[in-house]
Amino acid sequence: MRPINPGKRLSEPDTLDGVEDQAVDGRPPNGPLPVPGPKTPIGYRGTPVRRFCVRILNYVTNYIVARLPSFTLRHLWYRRVLGIGLDRNAGVYMGAYVWFFGPGQIRRDGVWIGRNTRINRNCTLDVRSGLTIGDNVSISPEVMILAGSHNVNDNRFVQVPGPIAIEDHVWIGARATILPGVTLGRGSVIAAASVVTRDVPPLTVVAGVPARPVGTRDPGATEYTLDEPLPLFE
Repeated sequence: MRPINPGKRLSEPDTLDGVEDQAVDGRPPNGPLPVPGPKTPIGYRGTPVRRFCVRILNYVTNYIVARLPSFTLRHLWYRRVLGIGLDRNAGVYMGAYVWFFGPGQIRRDGVWIGRNTRINRNCTLDVRSGLTIGDNVSISPEVMILAGSHNVNDNRFVQVPGPIAIEDHVWIGARATILPGVTLGRGSVIAAASVVTRDVPPLTVVAGVPARPVGTRDPGATEYTLDEPLPLFE
């Protein structure tokens, strides 16, 4: 997996077809990815017709496609329609809610899900300001990954971006919440129901609300691959 730093430029596909080609080859998208700064508002400011179309796309994605009992069909939609960079060996299970402002915004901000990564049932993936997930990441059911918030001191309640980076071999326990702007270091572990508000160093185990370090992980414990076959009808 390439280095991840939410404060720097990551990678962005130039076209929707490019995302599919690179995802099938198992390679992350190439080229610079602009990551918005912490004070840059995010949002969708298209015409009323475009906003309506995005709402329809959102409904189809999260209430129809997400419930299809087929990895192949769901992944095809995520790659070809939304423009998500998704490795061919990754797996997004049924019930995932993808939070976005449109395919153009996804391609601009960049979303990549790496090799052998497993995103289990009913997770929330907020990709409104960029999300990078590395290889062999295990995300348990009902995890919430939130890449945007609001400025509570702004009289317009503007949305503020916070791109999230999850490095290789991270394990996120069930119902944990990852808040905007966080980087989860390689091999880190997030205990179930924790709320992560700040960066987690590599090989660190955190737990609680807010999450705090409670232990470390053996470096040799991250040599596995999550390459078991995906179920046929999930």
